[in-house]
Amino acid sequence: MTSSGTVAQQLPRTEARSLSGHEGAVLAVRFNRDGNYCLSCGKDRTLRLWNPHTGAQVKTYKSHAREVRDVHSSSDNAKLVSCGADRQIFYWDVASGRVIRKFRGHNSELPLHSGSTV
Repeated sequence: MTSSGTVAQQLPRTEARSLSGHEGAVLAVRFNRDGNYCLSCGKDRTLRLWNPHTGAQVKTYKSHAREVRDVHSSSDNAKLVSCGADRQIFYWDVASGRVIRKFRGHNSELPLHSGSTV
């Protein structure tokens, strides 16, 4: 309990699971919208879909020419959007692993913002 009388939530003190698979630095990790899966991206130019409960890697997505900086899932978890140092945004189909559309033409590297909607 805090001094104001509210109950403070404790963060876990132990590691629940380690997910191994990327080569090089991981630049972002996010849960999908319903929290059942985890998405990661990194310097190895890949996106990876994980089952965080078992630690199993479900799928690897490859198409970026340079490091992948961020990834988010759509509200129905059927699509992903990623951005990277190649100055492109990729719109992916989760099940097939295929890029639906590439958005090109940016003059600098691209960040995604957590308030954005896919």
